Amino acid sequence: MYQVLFAEDELLVRLGLQNSIPWEKYNMKLAAQADNGLTAFELFQQIRPDVILTDIRMEGMDGYELIQRIREIDEDCAIIVISCLDDFETLRKMIQYNIIGYILKASMSMDEIYEMLQKAKEYLELRGRKGIPESAEEKNLQMEDRLHRYFGGEETIISVEEERSIKNLLDFYLREEDQTKINELAMKFVYELVSRSIPEGILVETGEKEFVVLLSEYVDSLEERIDRINRSVEGFLGVDFSVAQGKREQEESLRNWYLRIRGRRKAENPEERQWDKMIQKAVHYMREHYQESLSLQEISGILGLSPSYFSHFFKKETGINYIEFLNEIRLEAVLRDLQTSKDKIAVVAEKNGFHNLEYFSRFFKKSMGISPAKWRQEHT
Repeated sequence: MYQVLFAEDELLVRLGLQNSIPWEKYNMKLAAQADNGLTAFELFQQIRPDVILTDIRMEGMDGYELIQRIREIDEDCAIIVISCLDDFETLRKMIQYNIIGYILKASMSMDEIYEMLQKAKEYLELRGRKGIPESAEEKNLQMEDRLHRYFGGEETIISVEEERSIKNLLDFYLREEDQTKINELAMKFVYELVSRSIPEGILVETGEKEFVVLLSEYVDSLEERIDRINRSVEGFLGVDFSVAQGKREQEESLRNWYLRIRGRRKAENPEERQWDKMIQKAVHYMREHYQESLSLQEISGILGLSPSYFSHFFKKETGINYIEFLNEIRLEAVLRDLQTSKDKIAVVAEKNGFHNLEYFSRFFKKSMGISPAKWRQEHT
């Protein structure tokens, strides 16, 4: 099914369309909603939807910039604009980004919306974009559950057919045949397997395709668990790993190792990477204001650059886009607060710049492998 992202700041409009549209009729599923452009772009990066319905006037990041940034990443997704703006200049701007249609709220009818969704469906089919089959989603969840039970010791066999299914799932979700991304996904997969099988340790990257597990105490049946991981990983990903036992010097030191393997320390010292001074200034500003709803316009404006140029320049210098970088800063702060404060998780998330709790929960679990509540339980 085609995944749909709906960005609209008016709650009644969101609820009305959410409940009125027979999404299945158009082979679509409403995957996520956002009440502002910044959250919409964050969700877009997470789920990579096939269809985007967006308003123009929104806080944080307007619909025009949202569309512009989406097109920098995905040239083929179907974009439908729903807005109260009725002027030639707005339409001219939208046309250059290859939108499917433009619906005026003042005269909007359900028939017009249905017509646009049908047009989007035909547009995606013409480009050979199949979306995510519902059966594949279900199989994915079943496979994930099976793997978790297997590495938790509840199951003893993963068949050749299941191994092939895992490979097929990876192939399905990797839309770009980019070797770097494939390698990163492989290493994250190994990390997940090892960390779930040996939760008493902290995993550290010591080199390309090499990991070390730092153990704070003796682990019963450790060799058996390592053999289990090795049998599953060897031949599937071609990644070798070794395990070493060492004395823990201090908690902060090990936490830094843990964060480094997760990619949380990429920007700890911009000077060491010899980033451009403009980028260093942007990073400093982000670290000072990460608790706020920072927009691309705000940061680029401080530097005197256009949003599109700053976005391109930042990614070229750092290797990741500014939203990913900003979220890494926020996540570091969240981890500290989860360990040191007794505030509710929602309060911690809001305090550190994650203003959408649903998005925060998904982002945290994707980044850390477990839920915020589980992570706090294990680290306090």
